[in-house]
Amino acid sequence: MGRGRVELKRIENKINRQVTFAKRRNGLLKKAYELSVLCDAEVALIIFSNKGKLYEFCSSSSMLKTLERYKKCNYGAPEINVSAREALVTTKTRAFRPAATYHSPRHRRRLLTERNTTHRETMATRKGGRKNVIAITGVAAFLAVAVKLAIDAINSKRNDLKKKKKGPRGSNVRVNLSASDILKLADRVIANSKAVYNAVASVPLDKVTYTNVILPLEELEAYQFPLVQSCIFPKFVSTSEDVRKASAEAERRIDAHVLACSRREDVYRVVKAFAAKGEWSNLESKRYAQFMVRDFERNGMNLTLTKREELQRLRAQIDELSMQYIQNLNDDNSFLLFDHSELVGLPLEFLKSLDKSENNKYKISLRSHHVSALLDLCKVGPTRRVVAGAYGRRCEANLPILEKLVQLRHKSARLLGYTNYADFVTDRRMSMSSSKVFEFLEEISASLNDLATRELTLLKDIKKKEEGETPFGIEDLPYYIKKAEEAQFDLDFEVVKQYFPLSLVQSGIFKVCQDLFGLRFEKVSDAEVWHTDVELYSVFDLNSTDLVGHFYLDMYSREGKYGHTCVVPLQNGSVTNGSRQIPVALLVTQIKKEVDDDPVLLRFSEVLKLFHEFGHVVHYMCNRASHAKFSGLRLDSDFVEIPAQVLENWCYEASSMKLISGFHQDITKPLSDDVCKSLKRWRCSFSALKLKQEILYCLFDQIINSTENVDIIGLFKHLHPKVMLGLPMLEGTNPASSFPSSAIGCEAACYSHIWSQVFAADIYASKFSDDIFNQHTGMQFRNKVLAPGGSKEPIELLSDFLGREPSVQAFVDSKAQPLNNSSSFR
Repeated sequence: MGRGRVELKRIENKINRQVTFAKRRNGLLKKAYELSVLCDAEVALIIFSNKGKLYEFCSSSSMLKTLERYKKCNYGAPEINVSAREALVTTKTRAFRPAATYHSPRHRRRLLTERNTTHRETMATRKGGRKNVIAITGVAAFLAVAVKLAIDAINSKRNDLKKKKKGPRGSNVRVNLSASDILKLADRVIANSKAVYNAVASVPLDKVTYTNVILPLEELEAYQFPLVQSCIFPKFVSTSEDVRKASAEAERRIDAHVLACSRREDVYRVVKAFAAKGEWSNLESKRYAQFMVRDFERNGMNLTLTKREELQRLRAQIDELSMQYIQNLNDDNSFLLFDHSELVGLPLEFLKSLDKSENNKYKISLRSHHVSALLDLCKVGPTRRVVAGAYGRRCEANLPILEKLVQLRHKSARLLGYTNYADFVTDRRMSMSSSKVFEFLEEISASLNDLATRELTLLKDIKKKEEGETPFGIEDLPYYIKKAEEAQFDLDFEVVKQYFPLSLVQSGIFKVCQDLFGLRFEKVSDAEVWHTDVELYSVFDLNSTDLVGHFYLDMYSREGKYGHTCVVPLQNGSVTNGSRQIPVALLVTQIKKEVDDDPVLLRFSEVLKLFHEFGHVVHYMCNRASHAKFSGLRLDSDFVEIPAQVLENWCYEASSMKLISGFHQDITKPLSDDVCKSLKRWRCSFSALKLKQEILYCLFDQIINSTENVDIIGLFKHLHPKVMLGLPMLEGTNPASSFPSSAIGCEAACYSHIWSQVFAADIYASKFSDDIFNQHTGMQFRNKVLAPGGSKEPIELLSDFLGREPSVQAFVDSKAQPLNNSSSFR
């Protein structure tokens, strides 16, 4: 559109003239129809020749009056000046119509076809009864389009267009809801859920069936989840503070309702009565019913009323203490003062960013971003020791809080029939029990002892050369690890960044996933989104071309947006009423958008995060579980990170790195082989010592949550030298006072990160390392590991894919690679 008036020269050959006219007419009809739908406008099109009107089209009956204005003058004038020959396309803004009068695109096309067919028959009769309107033209068709048509329509109705754009096919997710719409939708969701739960609760226990008990709850979960997420996800991404507040309030209301549903004894009795009958339509439905019973009973529904009330009281106290622990950390504003001479080694830019005291000393906050920078870079050993000690003594008031938390957790677990709280947590995870977690952590720790000892010896030698005969302390680890890495690896990450333009990395990730998992990614143009930076992609199966799902990419940082990288489930895949509901997800990242059209360049750590999170997207898209409860990322917490951890390996292989890298001024120049090799070796440098530190905290977490009356201060003093090869804990410190994972979120489950790394390493080494683009292996992984979702036990999925039970050996071997390949470690 927008080309202005166009005059076409006569085509002498009659057949060619007919074909040309048909093509141009169809092109104009397509444009007219697009304007009708996309611009929410009423469109009329008339085509004239020097013998009169050849063709007319209108998108609605109300446009017929507009056409009448041209009929009299054109039909009554056999001779028309060339300048007066015109094709007119006129629009009239269409008033809002209620949903009852809305016609689907398919119905619109049928109506338009009927109108156009009727008009052609009328024209044929008027011109002597000939049915072929093209054959009677006799002269060339002159076509034109009004220049301002689309621009005026779009500008005048921009806001309405945004609201009326359709979401992707198969998606029930609603974007761009107003603050009031969010709260109204949340209330409707809650009301509908209550109605379904009430209906299930009313089923007599002797008449329970799959159809009147399980099916309504299944369908409710599948149908309501995208509506719930429509209320909740705006708090992560909306630019409107009112919308974010409404979203947070909606989440509070929905969470309270979900908690109330989990405590409905009447529904629990009905569900358990059905489960006891053992009448399953299939194994996945059996698992679904069993999980429902389990979840009710983990909330105390099988307890007496007195014990149930005690459980609720204990959990309320636990929640309150957990929040107090975190609040104490957030409120801590401790800092230390240092002279410039005590901060040698810190970059000038960092020093300039620091506040100063009245006596011109630098303020080092005891926040992680200041402490990490100082421990990594400061050359002054006493300064590192002072800062590490102060950091380890923060929030001493949290020690009695943690002790009380642990006591209450054990009480709540015993009420539910568990020996301790750790067994309660692990009972529904791959690990199955606290004792198995201990075995796992101790096996990994012991297998790393030799490597960690050699790493520590190297660091002690470096410190001796720099500082003389001074003891090596735990506070020295970050500084000397960084110093050793700089000497061992020729890596400048600012230079590496120049090879990772976002557009190339993104297309490279798509290519890797296409080749491995048989997926095709197609950008959706003109999609309804909540910000102009957001993109929508549809995912198709490469072989069948079936639609697999959709995902949104919200990549750039902005005010009010969630500050971390994550995947937000929006609609879980499932089968309802015999048809599949496709998954819809949102990938949120915090990439800084450049100005002046400069390319957006990613740090290597950002590339790694993007690969990891896209692993979750692929897992989400490929999950083919029938029940929404087992779909998406609603999986065993020990298992859900494994596929994403597997995909991280493609960030360290030269062939895949060259696919996603290219110098931003000449993308035909990828990272060199030497840089790729250095990155792969750097990945595991000093990994044994780093893992030992993580294992230390995992063991502490597991012990306090599996053993009663533990001396928390004494426990860390005992564990520290045992795990860290004799390195003692700094005097006067106790990391338990500033270990938030032990208070909320990961209590009794801190081991899970290492757990997923171990299984991911086994999968990659056994199946992918020899041929990272082997689609047969990739499709096996998709079908055997990703597709079942939570419908089967994770260990069953992994064993089926590997052909054996998983092992820790590949993980241990991978950590030793830098040592085996570097003479500086021999």
